[in-house]
Amino acid sequence: MSTATTSSPKSSGSNPLLQPVIVSDQARCTSAHVIKFLLDIIKVIIGTIFGCAFLLLFLISTITGIGPLLEYYQSRRDEKEALNHDLILQQHPEMFLLEIPADINKASGVMSYRVVVRITKPTKTFNEEKSNHLPPVIFPGGLASNLMTMSRHQDELTRQHGFTVVNFDRLGVGLSDPYPKKSFHQQLSPSAVDVAREMEYIMTYCETNILTRQQQQEENDDIKWICVGGSMGANVCTAFMTLYPNRIGGFFNLDGLPHAFLQIQCKKFLHDGGKLMNIMRNLRWTGLPRLVFRIALQSTLPIMGDAFTKRQFIGVMCREQFFVTTGLEYTTLMSCCDLECAAWGRQATTECDDEALRLLASLAPDESVIVNEAKGIPRSVTTERSKSELGTNYVKRQDDEFIKFEKKFRSLALMSPDEIDKSQTHCNWPNPPNHPVGNFIGGLESDATTIYPLAPQFENLVLRVMCARDYTGLERDYTQQARNHAAARCSLQVLMCPRGKVYYYPCLSHLNLWQQVSEIVSITYEMAQVMLHTDG
Repeated sequence: MSTATTSSPKSSGSNPLLQPVIVSDQARCTSAHVIKFLLDIIKVIIGTIFGCAFLLLFLISTITGIGPLLEYYQSRRDEKEALNHDLILQQHPEMFLLEIPADINKASGVMSYRVVVRITKPTKTFNEEKSNHLPPVIFPGGLASNLMTMSRHQDELTRQHGFTVVNFDRLGVGLSDPYPKKSFHQQLSPSAVDVAREMEYIMTYCETNILTRQQQQEENDDIKWICVGGSMGANVCTAFMTLYPNRIGGFFNLDGLPHAFLQIQCKKFLHDGGKLMNIMRNLRWTGLPRLVFRIALQSTLPIMGDAFTKRQFIGVMCREQFFVTTGLEYTTLMSCCDLECAAWGRQATTECDDEALRLLASLAPDESVIVNEAKGIPRSVTTERSKSELGTNYVKRQDDEFIKFEKKFRSLALMSPDEIDKSQTHCNWPNPPNHPVGNFIGGLESDATTIYPLAPQFENLVLRVMCARDYTGLERDYTQQARNHAAARCSLQVLMCPRGKVYYYPCLSHLNLWQQVSEIVSITYEMAQVMLHTDG
């Protein structure tokens, strides 16, 4: 196997082996194209009608002043009631404000700040001996989400199984303190190092002050956490592991974005995302963002549980802080991807040649699953494949070609921090190269800071990966090349983890994978049992 020698991926999107198989039956193909064409026309007509109606309503409400007046009233009410820290903490004794020292996250402007932490613990009526042995769980949030987003998952893990679960909002996110008062274009994004340090501070605080003595184990033992990372949260977790090795015992990757985004399409990803957030921020006064969020979240609000109100869910997304933070965290996400690339070294999918990428992207998952809780579709294992899969059949680990590939692929693993080439990470080292995606306020202070390779850590993890494979309607944002890297990244992680499993969801998109609460709770509990059995 050869690898690319530059920081950009060698793989070409034009290679037919890296494209899904096209049906050769001309009659079937023609019929499908006709049906698709008619459906597209219907969608365009309906979309145009709704778009015109929406634009007319927006113009009328803005010109008459009704929209701005309603938004002013709603935002004032949010700050006084729904998003008032004092009221929320009174209503939720499981939540508290934790002060983070000024030197943890440099995006704070060298000032201390407060983050909101929510910790759910089993009640006294729960089986105390059982729950005390369970590893603690932490949820680093995803892009544009906050601790409310996964509150039902958190509550169900505690209610059903007795987990102690830590959920928190990063600097600028959700109910935590906002970034320092600067204009949107002057504020620089926190780096992967900043968000990793912040997460480590919160975990250490909880270990010292909140976890039970049984969970703390012996005085000199390290506590092994389960990290449930959804979307960007998975990237934060892997960045965390590169700086704080062996703190995570179980890693649940909920469709973390592939680190290949950095070299494939991150500039467009960042440009579009940042531009959208800036536009929405400038339209806040009209009430349009609130209306958009209300419509968009209508079907997902029931999934989020009843710990927080509808007004709180929507209100937290209508503040200026939400748009500023989301725009900045697009770059933070890329910084996390960057650090992960460095820690995988030549095993990073961006370093693979076409043949290696094909094999990784074609590797069969442990299970392909059909499930959709919102639509009442129960879980079932399937042989169905999404349109994004390569070839006519999955490659299996016992296949001769894969056995040969895996042996050589494993030999590329970095085993020591000394083997990591910091100059190739684009992170904010003392003399960083020009970063392709933006600038960071944070980073590592010196060359003496250690980055730990991921391969040795994955050898000892319990890993589960949920990978959404339905990209219908998202083809422009998720090119086939990016989809290949998403699948390859799943294979990379499970290949290096003897206790790892990958689940594909051919009928779920990235945006609705996290809504499968029962699936996520069940898999998390299964991970804990594997950890306890192994440790025992």
